[in-house]
Amino acid sequence: MAMETKLLAVVAFVGGIVIGAGSLRVIRAQTDAYTTTQILQTDLNNIRGQEVLLFTSTWQPGYRLPWHMHPEGHEFTFVIEGEQTFEMEGVGTKIVKAGEVLYTPPNTPHYGRNATDKVSKTLVIRIKGKDKPVMTILTK
Repeated sequence: MAMETKLLAVVAFVGGIVIGAGSLRVIRAQTDAYTTTQILQTDLNNIRGQEVLLFTSTWQPGYRLPWHMHPEGHEFTFVIEGEQTFEMEGVGTKIVKAGEVLYTPPNTPHYGRNATDKVSKTLVIRIKGKDKPVMTILTK
């Protein structure tokens, strides 16, 4: 009888692990594929008409931004966690790992994606004209 109780306990424990792992996948599937938060927007007083924007972003595995550009805007992407893969017109593919920065010049068509199976986090700094949009979606 004691052996049957132990066996039942082991089966219940393993079953709990399997159900828990499945639940994590469902919960993960329900999270947003890409979240971004603007943490700063301020004028650059010494450069008339220019502003700086700072964003943090979390990229779920497989997420990809659309092909786009930043009109007259400089972009610096610092990878905090994981890695990002960027496709940039005239440059090609760049893989940027945690602790590295990618500079995207103004008006350069590009996109970024998380091509890994782990979450990626970035800090993005943009310097742009106050009258310009943050980004313009392009067709390719």
